[in-house]
Amino acid sequence: MKMRFSILVFLMAATVVPAAENGRDHWAFQPVKMPVLPTVKNKAWVKTPIDQFILARLEKAGLQPAPAAAPRDLQRRIHYALTGLPPARNSKIVNLKSEIKNLMATPLYGERWARHWLDVVRYADSNGLDENAAHANAWRYRDYVVASFNADKPFDQFLIEQIAGDLLPAKDETKRREQRIATGFLSMGPKVLAEPDKVKMEMDIIDEQINTLGKALLGLTLGCARCHDHKFDPIPTADYYALAGIFKSTKTMDSLKTIAKWHEHSFATPEEKKLKEKHDALIAAQKKVVTAFTAKANQQLLVDLKLEKLPAKPEEKYSKTNQAELAKLNATLVRLEANVFVLPSAMGVEDGNATNVPIFVRGNHERPGEIQPRHFPRALSDGKPISDNVSGRLELAQWIANRDNPLTARVMVNRAWRWHFGRGLVATTDNFGKLGAKPSHPELLDWLAIWFMENGWSVKKLNALILNSATFQMSSTANAAALKIDPTNLLLSRAPLRRMEAEPLRDSLLQISGQLDLKVGGTIWTFENYKLVFNHTSEDATTYSSNRRAIYLPVIRNHVYDLFELFDFPDPGTVNGNRADTTIAPQALYLMNSPLVLRTCATMANELLAKKNLTNAQRVEWLYAKVYNRKPTSKESKNAVKFVNVFCQEQQASWQAFCQALVSSNEFLYLK
Repeated sequence: MKMRFSILVFLMAATVVPAAENGRDHWAFQPVKMPVLPTVKNKAWVKTPIDQFILARLEKAGLQPAPAAAPRDLQRRIHYALTGLPPARNSKIVNLKSEIKNLMATPLYGERWARHWLDVVRYADSNGLDENAAHANAWRYRDYVVASFNADKPFDQFLIEQIAGDLLPAKDETKRREQRIATGFLSMGPKVLAEPDKVKMEMDIIDEQINTLGKALLGLTLGCARCHDHKFDPIPTADYYALAGIFKSTKTMDSLKTIAKWHEHSFATPEEKKLKEKHDALIAAQKKVVTAFTAKANQQLLVDLKLEKLPAKPEEKYSKTNQAELAKLNATLVRLEANVFVLPSAMGVEDGNATNVPIFVRGNHERPGEIQPRHFPRALSDGKPISDNVSGRLELAQWIANRDNPLTARVMVNRAWRWHFGRGLVATTDNFGKLGAKPSHPELLDWLAIWFMENGWSVKKLNALILNSATFQMSSTANAAALKIDPTNLLLSRAPLRRMEAEPLRDSLLQISGQLDLKVGGTIWTFENYKLVFNHTSEDATTYSSNRRAIYLPVIRNHVYDLFELFDFPDPGTVNGNRADTTIAPQALYLMNSPLVLRTCATMANELLAKKNLTNAQRVEWLYAKVYNRKPTSKESKNAVKFVNVFCQEQQASWQAFCQALVSSNEFLYLK
């Protein structure tokens, strides 16, 4: 028995340890090199170099790409890809390249692409976990992301600012503020704020930061090395604690005392601080006035009623004059407290004292081992220690954003591909390690990565490149050969059929009914910072009735908005480069019964009936153009008019029901 056990241990060691030691030959750790463009037979189909890579694989498999998408389908697909909203009623694409360029020039573009990034960086407006405290200033980071995509900020700069923006030089106070807001990326994660073991709390926060940074920016599960050498990737525990030292040298929390408080950058000017001091002084003075008046009124009450002891509610026994005066004084106090001056601040981090941490054996901080100098993972760098004079956070940011890093550009272009096609060239968008999927088109992935870097890390240019390709512009129709040889569409023999995500679905309903508020930026959430979102009855008072775009709705950890929850919104506590795409009965029930859908359809029906000069057939045509951006067929028009006439005697109810049928249909919910 002992011999069998020893053999088992030997075999485990032989299979696990070499994975960490010899994993450097993994494809993702190899330098990115510009591949030669493949030759293809059907050269006329090619619009961009992307198409050569796709077509070469299809021709090798004996397949031809699907025909081009219908103009209406392509227009709808491009609008949702770049703005998350449908095209205007009866609009048509005149010039495709100009259409793409114009859409990316609108604020709608930044809102759409910021939401993709917020999935990756686990954005939320509350902490979640044990103490679901309000991230009342998280919206500033969200707005920073929106503005960065709209400005087409170079992606390498975008990354550096989020990791170490507070350490960068700034030409003025506005830029300095922007860069400090960017560090909310490191502060946004969920934290156990009532953890009694403060060392464990700090190490858990550091672990969350390392795990997020690894998955989001490098496509690596670095957090797996906290307790032992990574079982599959060449990330030893020593490298993990070298990174932990960088974040140990970073101030994320202002206090670890229960309930712990995260750090916030203050942006208050001297004038704003004086205004707050003045306002606070007014509140304090008014409280003194109320207290003094109450004491005087109580004394008078004792004399007037010849009492030795005040009754339970003495104010109810006051004279009418005193009651009126007390009500007036309290009203003034309430008004002052309701308009309390809140100094502007934002979640973020700053440098602390530079320090190294020991390797904690099996991840247990009560079993410290050898001190580990701060450095970057040796499989991807020279492993040289970072200077003792700095935290290493800026150096880490610059190393990640360096062109020589084999992962950063690959990971980002793969994310962009996934956001356009529903699946990345590497299907596991957050894991490029050995347990991740192999790239379906490795040469294309590297070509895109090189092209991306050589074009200034421009996400807008990357989007234009992809959307102008014949690959993106294919129809979703599959022929028999494609279904047989490429059933899962891995080779991209046709465009994927994709359902709208939760946010575009909601925003589209508001848009087609004329209710969508397109104001950009700011916050609609009124919770006080650090205040617990749930009350003592575990009820969340957050409301989602605003007509602003979905990106501005609060994201509450542990209690996500029901529409988001039903339509596959990702867990806001973890990195998510992929979203699920489920089809379940409650989704249909939501479209049948939700107040949002009913309100949308009622509004559309009222607008339609206000058009007195239209026949019912013309009203049907107007609705089809509004919802589907096309004309109904003669059969659809005839059936619709018949439905409206027989459904109900009340015209408003009939048209509302018909509108609901249109917005609940697959044609509205899916992009061909």
